[in-house]
Amino acid sequence: MKKVSIISLGCPKNLVDSERVLANLSKDYKITFDPDKADIVVINTCAFLNESRQEGEYVIQEFLDKKKNGKIEKVVVLGCYPSLDIGYLKKKFKDVDAFVGTNNLKSIQDAIKKGGTFIDPLPELAEFPRLQLTLPHYAYLKIADGCNHRCAFCLIPKIKGNLHSFPMEFLVDEAKALVKNGARELILIAQDTTQYGMDVYGGIKTIELLEQLEKIEDLKWIRILYTYPVPYIKDLIKYMRSSKKIVPYIDMPIQHASERILRLMKRGYSKKELEDIAEIIKSNELTFRTSVIVGFPTETDNDFKELKQLIKQYEIDHIGIFKYSNERGVNSYKLSQVDGSLIDERFEELSSLKDELARKRTKQFLGKEIEFVIDYYDEENKLYVGRSSMDAPEIDNIVYTKDSIQTGQFYKGVVKNGVDYEWEVEVKK
Repeated sequence: MKKVSIISLGCPKNLVDSERVLANLSKDYKITFDPDKADIVVINTCAFLNESRQEGEYVIQEFLDKKKNGKIEKVVVLGCYPSLDIGYLKKKFKDVDAFVGTNNLKSIQDAIKKGGTFIDPLPELAEFPRLQLTLPHYAYLKIADGCNHRCAFCLIPKIKGNLHSFPMEFLVDEAKALVKNGARELILIAQDTTQYGMDVYGGIKTIELLEQLEKIEDLKWIRILYTYPVPYIKDLIKYMRSSKKIVPYIDMPIQHASERILRLMKRGYSKKELEDIAEIIKSNELTFRTSVIVGFPTETDNDFKELKQLIKQYEIDHIGIFKYSNERGVNSYKLSQVDGSLIDERFEELSSLKDELARKRTKQFLGKEIEFVIDYYDEENKLYVGRSSMDAPEIDNIVYTKDSIQTGQFYKGVVKNGVDYEWEVEVKK
């Protein structure tokens, strides 16, 4: 059997697609996780930002060079980049054997066997199972793709189209299969998890989906990422507080806090509405993760101060800070741009605030009991490393312990020591 390997770039939503592709290919090919040992390499690309596209192009060229030197046989480029700009990719990378769009995962077999271009703007439901690429005890559950929002800085609707929710029955069956396979934490993802169901059920059904997922035996944690500052989130938070399985954690990208900038971004909510939701999150003692953009076109010092003030006021727990990237094809592309050095300066200023808040938070948790899961054993430092219920994989803080315990298991313990983003815990016997 020929050997196939996949390189998955970008976000967890891409990772789920990669898992589906591998499961499909495993019927006819041997899967290897070392692309240098593969006959066929599939590159699942991200196209959200220019730097993401540059990374994709670098990887494509790397494996085309290996193909030219006879080290591999075929290169297939998959995902967001072909969906965004297939003309450019075909012109630049003439030796790629096949291009497959983000809505065409079912075409991967034909792409490898026949070559060519498989790009369809209409969404599909790839109903085959997944070959899990995460650690065994957690998995991502992609409940929808595409987006109905039209944020001024975002290319996602151009890449993936409008919101397309996956049927609840399919998602519950997939969740059961993932749990049966060992996953004890499911992480819900979509472009906007608080829009789930609007297109297929005529209304938002996120809570109804959660009710079904909570019935799954052996499922310990449910985590929700990528929510949106809309009124529905108030109902979601109320439901979360009564749940035994949903962790008290909200990921809600706000992008900015200036009324003027929010309007220019076309975010669809006011600063007052944002503050009301932030207040509800904090008053319900939920861990609050967000992402923000610095240097959006025309951002003034006062706009930036408003953003800093909101982060400080609500002591946001986890913050992803991004420098504005001016992407051709977005509504903000022709607006007056902020000087790059000023963007760098504001980025560093927010990063310092983020560190300051992290230090304060660490002090507040010293001596407190937390629940955590162990992700892996650090052989070099002889430590078990994991995450608390307040931390998502790869993007948030870590906890570690010297106590002898098991990976993939859940524990309670006391925070004994810590620096900004790493806490030492003592396991409660």
